Amino acid sequence: MSDKKDDKKKAADAAVPAGEEGAPSKKSKLIFFVMIAAGAIALIGGSVGATLYFTGFFTHPPSETQAAGKEGEHGGEGAEGDGGHGGGEGGHGEKAAEGGHAEAGGGEEKPSAEVPESEKFTATYKPITNADGKERDFTLNVPNSRKFVQFRVAYKTFYGDKIVERVTKHQIAIEAAIIATASQFGEEEMTSVEGRAKLAEALRDAMNDVLIRNEDFGGIDEVMFTHFVFQ
Repeated sequence: MSDKKDDKKKAADAAVPAGEEGAPSKKSKLIFFVMIAAGAIALIGGSVGATLYFTGFFTHPPSETQAAGKEGEHGGEGAEGDGGHGGGEGGHGEKAAEGGHAEAGGGEEKPSAEVPESEKFTATYKPITNADGKERDFTLNVPNSRKFVQFRVAYKTFYGDKIVERVTKHQIAIEAAIIATASQFGEEEMTSVEGRAKLAEALRDAMNDVLIRNEDFGGIDEVMFTHFVFQ
């Protein structure tokens, strides 16, 4: 009996060491699998983090104000570019139009701001005529002289037929004014270029005075002699 008890005790003692040796083996395997799992998780996490970093996930998106400012800058550049092209095309169009006017008019036109008021209309030349349409001869004795002068006059206006009609309408008064004015010039003035120029200016003023008194407007720009004889 004692031998059997000793055998059981030995068997129990032998079983305990065997269990103690098996327990560390299981723990080491568990630790190994945990480390593998942790390494895999770390690897996956690192890959995901790197991907998010390089794709800009961690950068802050621009604010609405900044985005609007950038869009405004791009829009302004585009508008300026388009405007530049449009201005260029418009410039070519204007140059072409100006060229057409220059060719049609035989030369470059002056800007209207530089053109005198009287030159905005076409000049009209008209002689003083008799009822039969022939030029009127004015024959006068020269004051303080035994000589006489004979001349014909024409006038220039920039107001067209309106002034021609008024001169014809008041021609009797105009002829009287011409005779009265010319009678005031002496021999020295009649025989000199400067004197005849002054006479022409005086006749222009006399004709305008008649029109102003009767029509409230003169309109005669110049008077010239188409025939002048002093003898």
